[in-house]
Amino acid sequence: MFRRNSRTKVKKLKFQDLFHTRLQQFLQKNQKEKTVLFFRGFGRLQNAEILSCSESLYADGILNPDATLNLAALEAKKAETAKDLISSSGFRVGIYEQFLAAISEDPELMRHYNGTVEIVDDNLFSGHYVSAVPNEDARSLYEYFQKETDSVPDNLAVYFNYYGDVVSVDETHYFLAPFDRCTDEKLKIVPFFAQRPMPVPKEIVDAKSSASISGSRFLLQKAELLEGRLPSGTVYCMNSRTEPDRYAFPAFAGILDELGVSYGVKKFQGFNVTEKSSANKYLPLLQKYWGNDAAFRQLKFYSRPGSAKDTVEISQGEIISQIIAQSEKAIGGSHDFRNIFITAPTGAGKSLLFQLPAVHIAEKFGAVTIVITPLIALMKDQVLQLENEHNVRCATYINSTLSFEEREKRIAAIKAGEKSIVYVAPELLVSTPLDAITGGRKVGLFVIDEAHIVTSWGKDFRADYWYLGDFLNHLKRSGMWFPILCLTATAVYGGSEDIVNETIDSLFLKDPLIYLGSVRRDNIAFDINRVSLKSVTEGAESFKVKKAAQVVQTYVEKGEKSLVYCPFTTQVDDIYAALDSAVRPKVCRYYGTLDKKARSTAQENFSSGACIVMLCTKAFGMGIDVQDIRNVYHFAPTGSLADYVQEIGRAARRKSSQGCASADFLPTDTRYVRTLYGISEMKQYQLREMLRKIYSIYKESNRRSLLISPDAFLYLFRGRELENKVKNGMLLLSKDLESIYGYPVITVRPKAMLTKSFVNVPLKSIEKFEKKFGRFVKQLDDRTRRVLPSRNKRYESDTIVVNSGKIYELDMPAIWQNNFRDISFSQFNHRFFNGELFQCGNDEIFSPRIHIKAVYALPFQELKEKLKEDCTVISGIFRKYKSKGQVFTAKQFREDLAEGFGKDCGRLEFSNMILQLFIADMSRNIGFRTNSDRLKFIAARKTPSGEMGYRVLNSGYISMPNYFVQLVSQCAPGEENIYQAYIPLGRNSRQPERLRLLSFLELLGLASYEVHGSQNMEIFVRINDPDKLARLTAGDYDYKNSVASDIHRRHKSAQDTMMGFMMHDLSSKERWDVIEDYFLGREESVRKAIGVCDDEPEETAAE
Repeated sequence: MFRRNSRTKVKKLKFQDLFHTRLQQFLQKNQKEKTVLFFRGFGRLQNAEILSCSESLYADGILNPDATLNLAALEAKKAETAKDLISSSGFRVGIYEQFLAAISEDPELMRHYNGTVEIVDDNLFSGHYVSAVPNEDARSLYEYFQKETDSVPDNLAVYFNYYGDVVSVDETHYFLAPFDRCTDEKLKIVPFFAQRPMPVPKEIVDAKSSASISGSRFLLQKAELLEGRLPSGTVYCMNSRTEPDRYAFPAFAGILDELGVSYGVKKFQGFNVTEKSSANKYLPLLQKYWGNDAAFRQLKFYSRPGSAKDTVEISQGEIISQIIAQSEKAIGGSHDFRNIFITAPTGAGKSLLFQLPAVHIAEKFGAVTIVITPLIALMKDQVLQLENEHNVRCATYINSTLSFEEREKRIAAIKAGEKSIVYVAPELLVSTPLDAITGGRKVGLFVIDEAHIVTSWGKDFRADYWYLGDFLNHLKRSGMWFPILCLTATAVYGGSEDIVNETIDSLFLKDPLIYLGSVRRDNIAFDINRVSLKSVTEGAESFKVKKAAQVVQTYVEKGEKSLVYCPFTTQVDDIYAALDSAVRPKVCRYYGTLDKKARSTAQENFSSGACIVMLCTKAFGMGIDVQDIRNVYHFAPTGSLADYVQEIGRAARRKSSQGCASADFLPTDTRYVRTLYGISEMKQYQLREMLRKIYSIYKESNRRSLLISPDAFLYLFRGRELENKVKNGMLLLSKDLESIYGYPVITVRPKAMLTKSFVNVPLKSIEKFEKKFGRFVKQLDDRTRRVLPSRNKRYESDTIVVNSGKIYELDMPAIWQNNFRDISFSQFNHRFFNGELFQCGNDEIFSPRIHIKAVYALPFQELKEKLKEDCTVISGIFRKYKSKGQVFTAKQFREDLAEGFGKDCGRLEFSNMILQLFIADMSRNIGFRTNSDRLKFIAARKTPSGEMGYRVLNSGYISMPNYFVQLVSQCAPGEENIYQAYIPLGRNSRQPERLRLLSFLELLGLASYEVHGSQNMEIFVRINDPDKLARLTAGDYDYKNSVASDIHRRHKSAQDTMMGFMMHDLSSKERWDVIEDYFLGREESVRKAIGVCDDEPEETAAE
């Protein structure tokens, strides 16, 4: 019944014969009426075999003579393919690209075809399948995906209708990710190759090579298998229990068994892989730089963290030898090196674990070590310590505080081989080509210090940390191979709060060697006083401030160096204010918003002993090495149990010393953490709106590669958090969509610095300006017009406002590098946006401009009428609140808005953002009835219940409708209902009026806008699958981001665990038992000890 079509001649190969037999068996087993099977991810020879069946769909000309796919021919004939499929009544087969062509031609294909469609998957692969297109096209496509360009060669254009990504293991083997049109259509996916049990470990006598199952060599062998080339005498190494199934090894091994190919299977130990004989191999190097008496310390690591708590002592020297061994493998050209993940308690000497290997590979191979460090002060301290204490002269750091000249000097030293240990912050690294720093030198080791913040900080306030994984993956794709070493003091292994494996996945480490250090610090005792709310006769906050002040006074009187951690800066200041004047000189304060000099002074005074007590937020701690801290007191928990353990771990650093972790805990104290988590969490409606906005910008520009300014999302996020929130949201979208569909639906990369800005050059200064900066500037066709309607049309005409000079586009990096080399880019940027950068010998002002572009959703007259109608509804709601003197909540405002707009209004989820537009900054001591900004007429304060309450300050709501209508009247659109202008920045940090207007219009669904040239760094976004975005943003599709939901769940779990830990009466030993169980992911034991309930069905991330 199933025969090969004589039209396609394919050379018979041994594997191909096996495939032919299995294909016939598969088709006979799965033959059904009104059913089409599409085969996904097979090689060119298998595709030819499938399409040679008499039951294949229309396929004339879609294969080249060498059996590679001719997508141009398939694209040209997709109408015939769709027609053939829809008219089918029997059993048919085809390849997956035919299905993509047909559904592209007819988006309603699944409704028009009255049958069953199933996808037969090449289950040797996952997500990315071996390329079946001409190799030169695959290479060109791969090169395109590595760049940030919108210029698509003509011969590649058709590929963007079928594939969303390409990866490579060498210059001849490529793996393509076809678009997923199965998940949304809920199509059945059937594996082609038999699912077999995992082969037991076995040895072979004639072993010729080895390959890690998670490595590139194994991926290459699977690709070669489809071409008929069989591996011989390979020993396959498993690095974890889950690895074989994840990389389809059982199916691959089954094929080798059927073909009679000999192979071995070896199970590698994943934990604590060392050799005792190597313990002192690098002791001479240690003593050369760290002193003749220096010796490696013994550290405790869990020997079987998945099943027991027993520990084993491992020398720093053994771990250092393992790190160097992996680096030397990579430097030698092998791809079978292992990445390494190490957790060790604070004070365990983690820095030495990467510093000594870095010195070794620099001296022996001239290789560079990149060290990612979260704090500028920390990288400076480590470089100075290496130089001054150990005479290591090959270390340097690069960060945003350096002038261009100083930065170039350091980079030149790196390129010349004078500096080989390079400390850098993630924000700079992820947005800078690595070769620009190393000059093409070999990278031998990549270190991520404090690795737990990759996902914790990365998902909150340092989004660039979360971009590290994509950055490293991009480097690997471009042919750079080096081991990654992650180090941290606090990271949970296993369970629902598993930070270790989440970080491993985020960084694409692929089953690294893991060393999990013991978290027990039995020399730290606990003194947690649980306070009943009934015993508090005053406000809870006042009680806690007074209690904390008493504790501080006791520490000072005893002369015990202590840390006092507070969730918020206001509590630090309140405690300090409550202290006796005689005590204050011995107390210092530290938090993030203090100026740099004040923070530095506080840290120095505390380290030297001039101050006894440090009042601080969690901003004080990371990288702080103060040996003689006796007490750590918590005003209230500042985060999860992992955060708490890291904070109390700063006590009793000296050998044989004792420390104490104490607190006066009220049952309401976790509300502070809840508030902090609530501030940092992204809301689902924000993510949906970001996705819609990205697609809107794509549709308007008709370009897949975009540079998007965070200012385009000003209506969703507050100004100070804008850039980080937008980066964070972009990555949440990118990660979630890739996890759902198996390929990057969108690619997101932050930029290093401003790429372009705009300036208004006075007419008298144009000649001098162009003479000095002409190579880096371009005069624009400025049609900015602002129409101020006259009040009396009969006697006076409208006033037309235009820019006073000429608008120029500036190449900011080029101007900085060529004309302002003596200042840092951040200083250059600050001067430009303050109008202080350009001077041409006169008093003319060079005013920065931002470019705004808005696409109106309605004809202009209708838009003005609809805006007035909506503003009148909102104003009426505020009038009601004001007349009643009423304190209202966000929920109440939403309900009133729903009544005014209609419950079916699609913008109700933005009610809170609409409310935020009118809230005054009460920290600036604004009078209750007066405000310099007439639109800021709402006061926000917490109610006694802890909920945010709002009150109308003044009558600004009355003029609000007329204000917005008059403002939009000044912004008449041009062609295609688009308004564009180059506008000045707002004064005194206030948002420009027109930008505020556009934010309001977007919230109401009346416009969509873009911004370019602002102070925020732009983000590169490439739309790999526009059709997927169109579906996800369609009105009837309720997208929910699963990554954001998981963050919300984890935050809730962390609060519950912290509450249970603080509220239960436990001895110090029992508390360390709980902590140990927590860090080893033994959630059942933790629940039994502290009474935390099993997770309840949880709502997704807050709407």
